[in-house]
Amino acid sequence: MAGGLYLGKAFDPKDATLGEPIRVDPSDLLTHGLIVGMTGSGKTGAAIGLIEEVLRQGVPVIAIDPKGDLGNLLLLFEDLQPASFEPWIDVEAARREGLTPKAAAEAAAASWSKGLAEWGLGAADVKALRASHEAVIYTPGSSSGVGLNVLQSLDAPSFPFDSAEEDLRDEIASVVGGMLGLLKIDADPLQSREHIFLSTLVEQSWRAGRGLSLEELVTAVADPPFDKVGALPLESVYPRREREGLMRALNNLLASPRFEAWREGAPLDVARLLRAEDGRPRLSIVYTAHLDDDQRLFVTALLLDKIKTWMRRQPGTMQLRALVYMDEIFGYFPPHPANPPTKRPLLTLLKQARAQGVGVILATQNPVDLDYKGLANMGTWMVGKLQTDQDRERLRDGLTGSGVDPRRLETLLDATRKRVFLLHDVHRKGPELMHSRWALSYLRGPLTREEIGRLMKDRAAPAPSAPARRASEGPPVLPPPLEHHFLSRHGGQLAEPYVFVKYAARYKGAGEAVGVKAWPLAAATAADALEAEPIELTEDDLATEAPAGLRYSDLPVYATGKNGAKAIEKALKERLASKLGAMAWFDPVTQHSGLPGEDAEAFAKRLLSAGPGPQEADLREKLEKKKRDLANAERELGERKKETWLSVGGAILQNLPILFGRRRSISVSGASSVLSKNRIENEAEERVATLKAEVDALDRKVTGLMVVESSRFEQREVEPVKSDVKILRYDLLWVY
Repeated sequence: MAGGLYLGKAFDPKDATLGEPIRVDPSDLLTHGLIVGMTGSGKTGAAIGLIEEVLRQGVPVIAIDPKGDLGNLLLLFEDLQPASFEPWIDVEAARREGLTPKAAAEAAAASWSKGLAEWGLGAADVKALRASHEAVIYTPGSSSGVGLNVLQSLDAPSFPFDSAEEDLRDEIASVVGGMLGLLKIDADPLQSREHIFLSTLVEQSWRAGRGLSLEELVTAVADPPFDKVGALPLESVYPRREREGLMRALNNLLASPRFEAWREGAPLDVARLLRAEDGRPRLSIVYTAHLDDDQRLFVTALLLDKIKTWMRRQPGTMQLRALVYMDEIFGYFPPHPANPPTKRPLLTLLKQARAQGVGVILATQNPVDLDYKGLANMGTWMVGKLQTDQDRERLRDGLTGSGVDPRRLETLLDATRKRVFLLHDVHRKGPELMHSRWALSYLRGPLTREEIGRLMKDRAAPAPSAPARRASEGPPVLPPPLEHHFLSRHGGQLAEPYVFVKYAARYKGAGEAVGVKAWPLAAATAADALEAEPIELTEDDLATEAPAGLRYSDLPVYATGKNGAKAIEKALKERLASKLGAMAWFDPVTQHSGLPGEDAEAFAKRLLSAGPGPQEADLREKLEKKKRDLANAERELGERKKETWLSVGGAILQNLPILFGRRRSISVSGASSVLSKNRIENEAEERVATLKAEVDALDRKVTGLMVVESSRFEQREVEPVKSDVKILRYDLLWVY
């Protein structure tokens, strides 16, 4: 949809009238957001409207739903007929209003047709939204929706452990903590020997490229493949006879029929949560309303850690690539010192996800229950009617801290009401009142598990991710003239495709630099691939033969076919120059810049070896001219001093008769002459002083050209213009 996210219209509190549509750029959500308001404020409707708009832009959404409201996003009735609404009518609510289900359906259909029309929307918009994406409701630990195989997370990652060590350890902590929570074992990751022991088991297996089934985990508890934990013997830290209790607890969990649902369903694969098999964006709702508190924390923390790991492996972008929405954040992101397992990955996403194009939107009724550091990372606020003065105070602190005038803020907060929000977007001029638009989805209210089952009954679990190409098949066929090259960076067995480029770039004031960089091709387009962080290498690092047993990820679509090489070459020509900006030393005396990567000492030697240039000759000429000007000014000053003394002497002689009583009045003409000569002398002294300073400055510059000291250098960013960049060669590189 052109024009951005259509969230609502401007609201005038004086006469409760609506103004122009309010549209927000999707990229504004990269600074994350907060939707807050008490029960009845219209918070859920505003959130659903925002998610609809993101989906209309072709951006996938992962929504965590601890209350059950977000299933309403699947209730899209493009015909707007009562028969479509009737199966979803809340029968009890209709009965309280004295309506039959049929009459309630007719009222709902009429209301939705009228409401959409008043907001410039209609059946065509509902149909387009429905066709634009695929929607799935996942129900971990339950078969009511599409199952989510949470404990499939014990499978080893498809990439080397060392390439994402911190993130994978966070994932291990989440899944181990979750399993121990299911066993009702309160396990601190730093203190609990159960947690430390199981985490060590999983990490050692993953480092070896092997996953663990639950059956294998139970066996490994009895006979682990290590005999030390840290610096101490395993038998001292956690003796075998005591481990048997953990082994029996895990085995009972494995044998429990109620636990079977946790091991069934779609894999917890973020890439597949974001995209359907046909490439359309996916709305993945992870429904957790049926779980107890410990189970919700387990599933949510693990999902957030998976998103964090996926996010950090994506190329950089300034466009919104995916949205993560969490409804009712209470208890998941509390202020210090509370530290549930969901807090760490949420804070990481809020601080870092922007660079990879991931936006995070949180919703709550009570802002006092949010960590303040999280609020500080949010750039878009939708504030509805608040319940308490404490809530208002927390929001006031956050908003005034971002530059909002306190008096205007109070006025706007006073004007909020049902479906009227204070919208503050750091990318807009200032805060304003917004009436949220009518939702395209039928806002039925929370869905039951039975209703979710009806929505998902014909849907099979998504197929597992396509495996990497087998080693025996060799690397995929490349479009000519590209050729295969190989680089061992992690020492793994799975190779990812990169494009490596050798280039020559000329930087203003610094000369030409030749370099080699490689960019990962894991992006939607070749141009997007260049937004990722490149790796530095040399041509000597490249090999033309692959090691035995290497497996290969698939090439992106744009890099295949007869035009694959042309697509990459076009992107390089258009964007390479902008990716070669670098820090370099700058000499304020000579006004020269060093080459990117050149150290200060090498830059100093290069300046000295360059010898005198046109700049030095020009400075010397200026210095000689200033010296001549100074000599003339000093001669003129000497003459002015003589004139002053002569004037003083003349004035004294003119007034001698007064001393001998021959005249009673003083002659002022002589005094005036003295004052005039003195003023001229002062002006001459000032000119001499100015010229001396200019001569000294020029002399220092000339000396600086002959004596180069690196201590005077400054660091500045340099970037070549597009016409000064030459692509010397480019090819396909497999990094493993």
